[in-house]
Amino acid sequence: MRLSFTRIIVFVSLLLATVFAFAANDTTFTKYKSQEFVTYGFVRVNSSLTTADAVVDDLIADFRGDPELLFDWALKGLGRQEEAKKNELILALKETTLDKMTGVFRILSDVMIADKVVARDIVIEGDMIKTKNADGSLNVKISIHKSNFLIKKAHGTFFVLPQKVGFLYVMRVNVTFNWFFNLFITQRRYADLIEWRITGFLNNMKQETERRLLIENKGIK
Repeated sequence: MRLSFTRIIVFVSLLLATVFAFAANDTTFTKYKSQEFVTYGFVRVNSSLTTADAVVDDLIADFRGDPELLFDWALKGLGRQEEAKKNELILALKETTLDKMTGVFRILSDVMIADKVVARDIVIEGDMIKTKNADGSLNVKISIHKSNFLIKKAHGTFFVLPQKVGFLYVMRVNVTFNWFFNLFITQRRYADLIEWRITGFLNNMKQETERRLLIENKGIK
């Protein structure tokens, strides 16, 4: 128990140190070590924690219920099936299911490179867990349970961190690709494929959160 608690303290300390080092400006960057890509993204948001909580709940609900809905707001402009020609690599979603008893989601998709299918019926299973802390901060962790043709292991955490004015949306994504894609996806290609999407996601979340607060303040239904 003591070891686990110590590891948590170390992780939080490192995260906060990284936040304070880079949070002066919105930014996204990636570190690569031992075949693992670790990407951090930060964006400042001028809104309330209550509004952020509601937006995060909608993010989780759409992700679990119908991920295609996310392309109308949280993932807007970040690459969906009909936009495959614009992107080197894309997941073409075919089916999404959720086990409401266990909270485990199952995504069935094809993997496309340069508009050509290179792998069919890839199954991605995982879960998404939201935690709300006493200080108003939030974190949502997404974990992939099993390796597949595309991914050896992956997990990501989305944080809402209170500041003196507003708060930060912070994203950390850890990805290790399986052998084929590990050869195909260089650090430069990863940045071209992934980093801009994380930046876009954070900016979309910021825009939606600030938009909702503006509507609330104006009393518009």
